[in-house]
Amino acid sequence: MPRINAATVDEHRASTRRALLEAAHDLFGRLGYSETTLGDLADHAGIGRTTFYDYFSGKDDLLAALVEESLPEVFERLVAGIPRSLSAREQVGALVVAMIEFVVTDPVFGLRLHTEVPGLTSEAQRRIGATHQGLIAEFGRIYQEGVAGGEFRDLPIDLAGHLMLDVVMSGARTVLGSPDPKQRFHDVADETARFLQNGLRR
Repeated sequence: MPRINAATVDEHRASTRRALLEAAHDLFGRLGYSETTLGDLADHAGIGRTTFYDYFSGKDDLLAALVEESLPEVFERLVAGIPRSLSAREQVGALVVAMIEFVVTDPVFGLRLHTEVPGLTSEAQRRIGATHQGLIAEFGRIYQEGVAGGEFRDLPIDLAGHLMLDVVMSGARTVLGSPDPKQRFHDVADETARFLQNGLRR
């Protein structure tokens, strides 16, 4: 039985799980998801490789758990940075630019995640997709403000939220696929924002 370095078994399990999530964030960012092995993760977390399976079924499960724990908070911070005093059109533009910038600059939840998601299991993809519901809801809130204020045309709210997120992700993928993403960022982000603003305009 492994040594318990905590006051209780539950605390030990929580600490070990936390160590694995931190290892994943560090190694996926530095080495890449595909290049990181279970042995790398176990070594970084200070546990035996077989102990890994007491916490996660595999790398896909670990990545999904990392996204579930971290991404909603990231989205909340991005949203909190957009002043509510702006018009709905301006809020859409600011959130689009902030989202694309995050995807381009974050080493784990940006480039790595968008590159690796298509190869993950359908269950991991579903879990990762579910973490975007809060962001879809925020796009929906801004959109409803725009409809109420006469800025945007009236569409079903769920359709508007998903369309807005899909357009942003398309812009982000375009930047990530460029030879020099940081150089391409401003043009693509600005055009993506204008596309959404004009497409929603009443």
